[in-house]
Amino acid sequence: MTPITRRSVLGVLASAAAPVKMAAAKVATSSTLDDRLAAAKAEIIACLTERYGVAPEDVGSERGVFIFVPYPPESVEYDGPGFYKVEGKHPNGNTWCTTYWLERVDYKTVPGFYYRAESRWRGRLEKTMRLQPEKIRIIRRHDDYPNA
Repeated sequence: MTPITRRSVLGVLASAAAPVKMAAAKVATSSTLDDRLAAAKAEIIACLTERYGVAPEDVGSERGVFIFVPYPPESVEYDGPGFYKVEGKHPNGNTWCTTYWLERVDYKTVPGFYYRAESRWRGRLEKTMRLQPEKIRIIRRHDDYPNA
């Protein structure tokens, strides 16, 4: 996880300056000052979303614009079989986040392991799948999961 520091935000703003000027130049010929500011703000938000993968929160006022990029939740280590809140990405880029019963299973023929994930609802097993550890992020252990 990359920490968000003042230096990294200034770097994003500096790298986003050229596209903002180009976007503002396109809008500047036939629009008002408010339209140009809105286009510049939209471009900065798009750049920050692309860099950090999280949609920033825009808190605007008449005198200034404040854009906050939220920290993603910290991930935790696997600590034995149990319910875990897990996050991953679909092949199309959309993220998913759900709770699974995870159990670590070692491969028999090659080194390494995978997680056997069970989706349960009201105590019944819905489906079982394999999750690769490099493709998911464990957000937290969920011992008090109500649908166990």
